[in-house]
Amino acid sequence: VVGRSPVVLARAGVAGGTFDTVNGAPPLPPEAQFFGPPPPQIPTFPEVVANIPMLDGAALGHGLVNGPPDADGVMRRVPLLARADKLLTPGFALELVRVAEGAERIDLEGGGGGRQRMVRLGKHRLPIDGQGRMELRFADVPGTAMTSAADLLRSGVPAHAFDGKIVLIGLTAAGTSDVVTTPLKTETYGVLVQAQAVDAILRGAALRRPDWAAPAEAGLGLFMVIAAWLLVPGLRLRAITSLGGGTAVVVLAASWFAFSRGLLVDPAPVLVPGTAATAMMIAMMFVEGGQVQARLRAAIETQRLDAAKIAGELSAASEIQSGMLLPRASLQKVSPAVEIDAVLQPARSVGGDLYDAFMIDRTRLCFLVGDVTGKGVPASLFMALSKALSRSILVRPGIDLAEAVDGINSELSRDNGQMMAVSLLVGVLDLTDGRLDLCCAGHENPLIVAADGTVRELRLDGGPALCAAEGFPYPVETHHLALGETLIAYTDGVTEAQDLAGDLFDRHGAMAELSRTTGRPLSEVVDSLVVAVRAFEAGGEPSDDLTVLAVRLRD
Repeated sequence: VVGRSPVVLARAGVAGGTFDTVNGAPPLPPEAQFFGPPPPQIPTFPEVVANIPMLDGAALGHGLVNGPPDADGVMRRVPLLARADKLLTPGFALELVRVAEGAERIDLEGGGGGRQRMVRLGKHRLPIDGQGRMELRFADVPGTAMTSAADLLRSGVPAHAFDGKIVLIGLTAAGTSDVVTTPLKTETYGVLVQAQAVDAILRGAALRRPDWAAPAEAGLGLFMVIAAWLLVPGLRLRAITSLGGGTAVVVLAASWFAFSRGLLVDPAPVLVPGTAATAMMIAMMFVEGGQVQARLRAAIETQRLDAAKIAGELSAASEIQSGMLLPRASLQKVSPAVEIDAVLQPARSVGGDLYDAFMIDRTRLCFLVGDVTGKGVPASLFMALSKALSRSILVRPGIDLAEAVDGINSELSRDNGQMMAVSLLVGVLDLTDGRLDLCCAGHENPLIVAADGTVRELRLDGGPALCAAEGFPYPVETHHLALGETLIAYTDGVTEAQDLAGDLFDRHGAMAELSRTTGRPLSEVVDSLVVAVRAFEAGGEPSDDLTVLAVRLRD
């Protein structure tokens, strides 16, 4: 299919020796032919992540999709060329247009005598900076320009919908890593940025900083300073404010007008010097130190009162949330045939983890552990709803575990406007024979600690977190808990705990710690795991709420 169609495959430049690279033959060189000297500061990647050779050799073009953002983490420019694996390689958007229009060569122009650097591809001349990047004028991508893969696979798209068009295939879904920040949005998908870059190339709509911009900005900035020194001492405060505001409006309007014409003219070098000079003159003329200090003291006192009020409300919320959970002493009284212990430590004042344990009838114990997406007050509210709803449904007479979890999923998904989700592990333990029915909804697999200290993971098929897929048929998986064995259920506050270097405690760290608790009381087993996690964090801020629940049949 790739060989029969004009396809451009993406490549990603990476630093040498990273886990992303694949050992083997170097990737095929790019098909684009460059003429002219490249900018000296273009990004250089020693290695490339490419597609498998069968696909790589069949495509008509290859382009790099990654490039470094600006220092503040915002992606304002898209690389049109870079050096990857020692080869000059076009950017993905530029390569798409080249293949679509059947061009073979890419000309690099300018860079001498103060002239604007340009990339010429056929009839397109594109301005670039010294790093080979094109500045985009970002806008919202209309919904009509995007087609869902679900619609396409269901034959819900007209047969000729893509005729004569450049089509980009990419991920725009929750959980993808290709998320960038642009001047327009704090989070958007990289494929949409590439789509806007293609559109800018085709329409000639890239932004350009003219050669005269910097001298003009500096000259106007100097003029503003001189005007402030000459005019401000002879004007009243109201006149100074009106004149300064009017000047700012004119400068910003001129900058916006240039921007609307595709030119980048920065208003800051014009306004900042004049504003600073004006402020200095006003400070010299009017000494209002006492009044300013009084206002600051009043503002600080107000902030302290507000902070104390918020802290009190959070403390009350934390106490209410803790009161919803069975204390450790009460867990020991659930049934004389079983030992139960649990610890919940929120990452903030309130959190989104939950646990519960109760008897369904005389011989069956139900326990559950859950983790709501996010932290803080929103997660705590959804946690309270999830816990109350789970117990309410699980204790219904005659309801089986699969039906109960389906009911919990349906009720939590209803009117869930904030798109919250909760991972949940529900277990029903028959105290007479140790039969253990488990239903996992996107939660961590539990661990089984044998009497001899051996620790194994109880692998569950399960399904997605609750509220992620309404109507999903969660399977009930049956296991056996023998006498002397301990079941440990936990949230990702254990496995995703990080030390100061950013390394994870992970499941293997939990298993190693639990293997050292042979023969110890259940409360000590739980406490030792929590202490090990906190010691691993070495005083750093917890990454997430932490919950550990342990169940063991009594002899």
